[in-house]
Amino acid sequence: MRNLIIVMITSVFLAYCSQYNGIGVCKSGEKQRWDIYLIILIIVMSLFIGLRTSYNDTTAYIRSFNRSETIQMFLSNPENLDIFHNPLYYAIVSLFRTFTDNYRIYFMAFAFFNTTLFVRFIQRYTVDGYFPFAIFLFFAFGTFTFSMAAMKQVTAMAILTLALNALIEKKYYKYYFIVIIAILIHTYAIGYLILPLFYTNVWNYRGTLLLLGTLTVMMTFQSSISSLLEIADSAGKTVTSDEIFDGNRMNVFRVAVYAVIPLLTFLFKHKLSSRMSDHYKLFGNMSIISLMFMLLALMNGANMFGRFSNYFVLGSICILPRIIAELFQLQSAKVIKSIAIVCFLIFFVYENINFDETYRTISFMEFIDTLF
Repeated sequence: MRNLIIVMITSVFLAYCSQYNGIGVCKSGEKQRWDIYLIILIIVMSLFIGLRTSYNDTTAYIRSFNRSETIQMFLSNPENLDIFHNPLYYAIVSLFRTFTDNYRIYFMAFAFFNTTLFVRFIQRYTVDGYFPFAIFLFFAFGTFTFSMAAMKQVTAMAILTLALNALIEKKYYKYYFIVIIAILIHTYAIGYLILPLFYTNVWNYRGTLLLLGTLTVMMTFQSSISSLLEIADSAGKTVTSDEIFDGNRMNVFRVAVYAVIPLLTFLFKHKLSSRMSDHYKLFGNMSIISLMFMLLALMNGANMFGRFSNYFVLGSICILPRIIAELFQLQSAKVIKSIAIVCFLIFFVYENINFDETYRTISFMEFIDTLF
């Protein structure tokens, strides 16, 4: 875990340098310019992800890459183009496989692509002065380590940051076009089809209905989820019951952490609604949606619902700095932010205490050697 902590500290420090010394400082929500610290930040995070040889599902992705067909063979089989079987992702993998048998190049390319989109999105929509804190939250919530565990989902999530940009700018055709691309990468992105409905005040009647609906499903979990599986099956997306009714339940501590931000938005909804811009209200609703999936994961199917929840966690990462900035004066905000850092750091250590047992990597020079 030592190396993971070093990467986190280094990334937060570089975010600090980018914020206060870089040339890209401007107001939240505006397009940010590049600076050397931001570039180094993306390189550091990407190398840690791209140089791995083992962690979570990494071995499965290596096997999948090695078995992949060339792009010509892939496109010649109509079954590969089923929209519910992640055709765009596998087409991209086949494209890589056409030109190289080195899976490390494939890992590195995806690491840089995804990390760049995530960091740029966080930089753009984090309230002024809180960029390092937001990068810390990116690690603390587990999104960084998730980038090494589920490449399909994370790539779809990264592409959806572009969709969120379009939604915030109210370019709806562009938004849905990008969402469809993300769905072709990974089907879970389908949840973003309804996200424009939540581009409104936090905890209005839609948020309340979402909570009530989630509680209803929790109380009738077996029958409700079985009905949803039948609907998905009739639409052509086969989800086996074993994926959900696998006996795995989300850790209560993790759910409680995800509940912190929705709880804050509920307690101070009137004050926040009058002060926050529309895109922060959207982020607040995304944090609520993320929590709803976590609540479902308490019942069963922790892996599936937990990964659904991750699709919306960027909202939590971006809105917490805004909540602190709005609710507290400058000195008080520093104290609250320090308390939040300590609490989230405890959660980060708790979640990654066994990180070194599964994470393996090669050095950068070993990676260079594989290119020749």
